[in-house]
Amino acid sequence: MAEPTLTSAEAAARLGVKRETLYAYVSRGVLTRTLSLDGRTSLFDPDEIDRMRSARRRGAEGELGTVISSSITRVDDKGHSYRDIPVADLVDRRFEAVADLLWERTGPWTLSAKVLANVRAAQATLPPEVPMLDRMRLAVSVVSALDPLRHDQCVDAVCQAARSMLIAMVDGLPLANAQSPGSQELDDQNQQSGSLTDRLWNRLSPVDATKNQKACLNTAFVLLADHGLAASTFAARIAASVRADPYSIALTGLGTIGGTLHGAASAESHRFIQRAADTSPEEAVGQILSAGLRVPGVGHLVYKEVDPRQVILMQRLTAAWEGDPRLATVVELHKLVGERVAAPINVDFALGSLTWLAGMNPSVGEGIFVARTAGWVAHGIEEFGERPVRFRPTARYTGPAPVGVPEMQRQT
Repeated sequence: MAEPTLTSAEAAARLGVKRETLYAYVSRGVLTRTLSLDGRTSLFDPDEIDRMRSARRRGAEGELGTVISSSITRVDDKGHSYRDIPVADLVDRRFEAVADLLWERTGPWTLSAKVLANVRAAQATLPPEVPMLDRMRLAVSVVSALDPLRHDQCVDAVCQAARSMLIAMVDGLPLANAQSPGSQELDDQNQQSGSLTDRLWNRLSPVDATKNQKACLNTAFVLLADHGLAASTFAARIAASVRADPYSIALTGLGTIGGTLHGAASAESHRFIQRAADTSPEEAVGQILSAGLRVPGVGHLVYKEVDPRQVILMQRLTAAWEGDPRLATVVELHKLVGERVAAPINVDFALGSLTWLAGMNPSVGEGIFVARTAGWVAHGIEEFGERPVRFRPTARYTGPAPVGVPEMQRQT
């Protein structure tokens, strides 16, 4: 390491920032300064300054370029694990138990009748065509507004808030077969004993399903409950770093999950399968390839060979819908895509297959992705134990320099 010989003015000039910005780096621990023998002059290591300048040029500025330590989920090409338990060993457990595992807390999965009534009243004001994800965001907002202790960061309180959110997002939705006599009353009775995903099925699909078919929805929830620092989870951790309440953390995740390249991606897979059913798998794939478009449901940033989540869910779907003539379309399309496209088939294809076979609307895949609420809350709890406001990237100003200000003195 070189001797700290750069003055603050020299160090700031080398970085192309103002001295105020330089000292902001020092206060955040990004840069180290040493006092000279006179005890007043700040000196900086030229090697450290040069490393920072190089990092900034690569776009890895501030603390967003750091590795975030987490003990929640391990993700690699073989699959992912929750608290060191392979997810493949958890898919037969209820989602509620897996969420409790992620939070390392157990507790009652209940929501007061008064709060649920308010959530349903708010939902009733919306027109029928409102997307499910918007309805779920509304449910979280209502529960938050009615919780005077929402800023309590005690782990047990945060977990109970998470349970309330998930129940409200599901039980607050209108039933898909609401015209059936007594359907709402029967569903309210099931709220005490039925699983969260069974109750969600009744809101996503008007089709009666077998026990194994409904279990596929629980499997999807378990597979999607967390997946490391995906975009929505990273966003949720940023919210937690500024000590947002658990409802705001979840809403941050819900805002990100709606992206067409994130939680909403399964809708295109659903429509892709429908095109294959209307024409043929060959015709559907051929149209995509001839137009030079990305084939829906393929490719992943982490998995380069196989997405283990889609393997598990596709196996469950194939078994649950065995004998259904529509399954042949899904299987043939899956096989053809695997043969013709180099990128691995991902979980969005499997999720689109589930929504299509279950007679659901293509857009409800993003609603199924609210299973990730369990992961967002787990990461929020973990982030509460870290130094607050630790995610503060530095913007590199690339606009025109103010008149009369040399290029090197632009503020970063």
